[in-house]
Amino acid sequence: MAKFRAENTINGREARLFLDGEEIAYAKSFEATIEKNKVDVHILGNRWTGKKTTSLAGTGTITLYKVTSRFTRMVLEYANSGKEVYFTLQGVLDDPGSGRGTERVTLLNCNIDSVKIGQFSVDGEALEEELPFSFEGAEIPESLKDDF
Repeated sequence: MAKFRAENTINGREARLFLDGEEIAYAKSFEATIEKNKVDVHILGNRWTGKKTTSLAGTGTITLYKVTSRFTRMVLEYANSGKEVYFTLQGVLDDPGSGRGTERVTLLNCNIDSVKIGQFSVDGEALEEELPFSFEGAEIPESLKDDF
């Protein structure tokens, strides 16, 4: 087995984010987590509390440069019509310099948790918006290499 080398690390700037197949070029960062929901299981004669996984919950955050009202309109769609907007997100890591290959993580049935309806700043900085979301399913159609 070859040794791990610094060049094997992945440069996060070599990532891309897609919403329903369309690249979101103004994305700044993306993070998604699957949390296991567990219940306690007490067993006679055992001092340890066991854990039984009963379900999963997917949450995440996208940070974007504020250049569109697209996500605010998604939430207002629900406010005005009662129709929820669900979408698919795909994060792609592809750093050719790492030699690790490409990883594609697809999140299914994504839904925005909250959105800022308006924002501005007198400091004149590039405006950003942070979008927390939930998802109900995930796939890794292409993954990084496990060996070196």
